[in-house]
Amino acid sequence: MRKLVGVAGLGLLVAGCGTSPSPEPYRPVQRSRPPVVRSISISPAQYVSTASSASLYVIKASQLIAEREGDSGIGNFARQFASEQEGVGAQLSFAGRRLNLLPAAALSPAHQAMLDALSASPDPARTYVSQLSTLLRQTATFHRQYERYGTSPTLRPVASMAAPVFERELNQLRGL
Repeated sequence: MRKLVGVAGLGLLVAGCGTSPSPEPYRPVQRSRPPVVRSISISPAQYVSTASSASLYVIKASQLIAEREGDSGIGNFARQFASEQEGVGAQLSFAGRRLNLLPAAALSPAHQAMLDALSASPDPARTYVSQLSTLLRQTATFHRQYERYGTSPTLRPVASMAAPVFERELNQLRGL
């Protein structure tokens, strides 16, 4: 009986060594993933400069629209936006003083060009909405990135306060 079990085992072993093709070696599936941004290299001075210019643009553009549109829906939104951005500017100024980085009282060349285009527009309300929808989205993202990855512990809370202001204004603008 023992011989029979040994022969049967040998038969199974030989049967297992058939001529079927060997399996492909294991290769993990390669998935392409977008790069993850872990940090931004914006100095505190660049942050203050960019953030203050964006807020100053919103203030000046909103004042212009409020003047031209009066008590219309967009005129009222513009007055509210100007007021909120003055608050953002005050926080930037306060934090900037602590770091000896006072915000400039002038617009960046890009923001000045936007304001000039708004002033010359035949349809300023439409131009205002178009410009702000892009600027508010970009600036909210800018503040969120600095909030997470910024190098200044003094400015990160400012970014944390400013980002929701830009996001809220963007949502209000979309509702117009």
